Amino acid sequence: MNNRAEKKIKRFSRRQVFKGYCFDVVLDNVQWPNGKRLKRDLVLHGGISVIVPLLDRDHVILIRQYRYGADRMLWEIPAGTMRKGESPIACAKREIEEEIGFTASRWKKFGACYASPGYNTEVINCFLASGLKKTKKNLEADEVLEEKIFSVEKVEKMIDAGKIIDAKSLVALFYFLRGRK
Repeated sequence: MNNRAEKKIKRFSRRQVFKGYCFDVVLDNVQWPNGKRLKRDLVLHGGISVIVPLLDRDHVILIRQYRYGADRMLWEIPAGTMRKGESPIACAKREIEEEIGFTASRWKKFGACYASPGYNTEVINCFLASGLKKTKKNLEADEVLEEKIFSVEKVEKMIDAGKIIDAKSLVALFYFLRGRK
């Protein structure tokens, strides 16, 4: 990699063009690593945590949830947006209880990745939750979902058949499945 690509950009100005409930959009005027002056739209997002809830060695819990951007119900794993000042693990613990009504005694972080770093600051934090104990769901107003237990083998078949098409879920499930081999 050449040294130009290693240089940080210089930002001359930033203007907020949208403020939303889970992300903001800004317009930046920057000097790119190659020296050119450009305008860049950027979605500022605090990050999310996604959780593979392992019920036992061979079964996970998926949720079927309505997603506005897709305008349909999608099979996913539990996930949620981190609140201001909230750590990724605290978000994961809150979301697993809110969405499927479980707590977990064991947590493992698989890793993290950017959702779409060309225009977005969102980081996806991926966790495995095991030692599950049933509690009570506490859905938010916009959460229309149902949970269902699947064998790991069935989840692999769902991925292969294109029945799980949510990127954040696929990333965490790939981490999980890779760890089982």
